[in-house]
Amino acid sequence: MVTTAISLGDVVNEEGLGLRPLVAGDLKSVVLAARTSELGDPGRWVEPGTVMLTTGLLFIGHERDEAQALGLIKDLRQAQTVAMFFGVGVHFEEVPPALVAAARAENFPLYTVAPEVPFYAIENFVNQSKLSADAYLLKRAAGFTNDLLQSISSDQPIDALIARLAASCRGSAVLYEDAGRVVASAGEGPIRLIWSEIARSGGTQERFSVGRWDVMGKTLVLRGKTYRLVLASRNSTTLDDLGDVLLQTTQRLLGAINGITQIGLSRELFENAQLLVTLQDGISPSREHRYWSRMHPFRFTAYEELRAVAISTPGGEPAPKHLVESLLQEAALTGLGLLLDENGGGTRTVSTIHALVANSAVLATWLALAGAELVVGASEPFSELASTPIAFREAETALEIARRRTAKAGLNPLALKTVVLLDEVDLASWLLARREAPQLEDKMRKFVASMQLDNDHIETLVVYLAHDQDVGRTARYLYVHANTVRYRLHKCEEILEAPLSAAATIANLYLAFQDDVLALKDQLAAADNGKR
Repeated sequence: MVTTAISLGDVVNEEGLGLRPLVAGDLKSVVLAARTSELGDPGRWVEPGTVMLTTGLLFIGHERDEAQALGLIKDLRQAQTVAMFFGVGVHFEEVPPALVAAARAENFPLYTVAPEVPFYAIENFVNQSKLSADAYLLKRAAGFTNDLLQSISSDQPIDALIARLAASCRGSAVLYEDAGRVVASAGEGPIRLIWSEIARSGGTQERFSVGRWDVMGKTLVLRGKTYRLVLASRNSTTLDDLGDVLLQTTQRLLGAINGITQIGLSRELFENAQLLVTLQDGISPSREHRYWSRMHPFRFTAYEELRAVAISTPGGEPAPKHLVESLLQEAALTGLGLLLDENGGGTRTVSTIHALVANSAVLATWLALAGAELVVGASEPFSELASTPIAFREAETALEIARRRTAKAGLNPLALKTVVLLDEVDLASWLLARREAPQLEDKMRKFVASMQLDNDHIETLVVYLAHDQDVGRTARYLYVHANTVRYRLHKCEEILEAPLSAAATIANLYLAFQDDVLALKDQLAAADNGKR
């Protein structure tokens, strides 16, 4: 039969055994058995590798007998006993001073056992090492699994699960997103250094060391999203014995939590969509207090600043379900107040998602997540719920600006402006985004056609406007001489029959070519950022 052994560290760190050190021992020492003895020469009766348990019956009336205490300790050392566990609260409220002094003099491990802990509990735990390795580890794994399962009932099940996992491996546990962001962590391990090592190896290492920490990791995929689950411990034996079991068990529990979360997300999406639709239809100021109370479960604080958000895919098709779920999950993780309706745009607008969000410090991260695959427009901040319908009209205006700027950005991803906040938009952009009337669109087309400019002249005008009417910078961008730029601009003045120095002329040209001018400005800004 294959046997396995546990260490002194396994025993003294086991919760529930009530062991406290008076003289700490080598935690890596192998423990093969546990025996209770009240004899004066216990070394004759126990095998090497044993921990001896005693209530100190031998010392009644001899509490300060240094010779007797020293003799007992030397007898245990000669018998290769691993440690003495002294049960307090039976004959002595504390270990006799002579015995403590002898243990310290001989540097012999001495631990106290709490009064409420029966010796058989320690004996049973230690003597599991006499079982086969598979049975021993199976029993410990079952205990850990039951402990981890309790986390599912927590209000924050992922945080609770990771905390219990860290306790189980007597170290640290971390759940990373695939980009390195920490979803949850517990323990004192060097989580940044661990992620640096994972990133350096491309996530291929399952086992590695970071300083004194032994690290074991596992890649997880939950509903199409990749995560990295990591255990770190200063005791490599713990990971050798139970690391795989803990990681696999946690993977299954995270899958279960994720499934439960999806049910919660579906319910949350239904409930907050209903509330959002009511606010969009309009409520009276007198009913605001009531609706702030209804918004509290969705992480809103009464009378805080809000933004209305309109979101669309670049092509206007429905947003993928996983993106909607990601937005809900991100808000829950960061504590962002959110009401979201994935059918908020309906057939009346170009957006496919409407959201009401708290204008808090974490909003920028949420908008960036949405803007990674979607086009986003946000209203100016407001705090009166009665203003919600107006705010969503502002959000639609900002979305239209974002869609136009994204369409003009071409293939340069660095130049994409997928998120537009209306309070950061200039007056011209705001006016042009509101050109719903067919007459205005027709007027713009006729004005451009009436100029009868060829492509070179139009390009020169756009570059000239994008460079704030700087002839030198325009020439360098076009790779032509400055006089060539001046000649083309003079030609434009002749065709337009108006000087380019006139404010009205520049205003008309900027409005006519604003989409192209802004797209070029975005590309120039992206190029400058790339150089840095």
